[in-house]
Amino acid sequence: MKQSNTIGSRREHIIKNLKFNYDKLNDLLYVYKENSNVYANVVIGEFHIELDKEGNVVGVEILKAFDLLSEYGITMELLENIKKVNLKIVTRDNSLLIFLMIASLMEEKSIPITMNGLESPIMQAMN
Repeated sequence: MKQSNTIGSRREHIIKNLKFNYDKLNDLLYVYKENSNVYANVVIGEFHIELDKEGNVVGVEILKAFDLLSEYGITMELLENIKKVNLKIVTRDNSLLIFLMIASLMEEKSIPITMNGLESPIMQAMN
């Protein structure tokens, strides 16, 4: 499910009902849109952003998830008890901002992921 909002050159939408898996042994969090095809991956440090052929974000893989996300107040208990994950995608000019929203029964946290320079060759090839 996708909700959209556009203001000037700023476009925003939320992707809901995402599938997710936290692998504690490898400390890997994978969030993805079911039944989507990954066309390209963009790596930003430990964040791997998956895009479809139209350039839409369809997945996020986070390596060293607990180690990295603990800086944003994400606890091991939250990672092990995730009930819902949504992505809020904001594009403006040549920047992309992704908010990973993780919720358990007890709390919800939001983590920002920023990507500038959408004029990169991989992004241009997708347009």
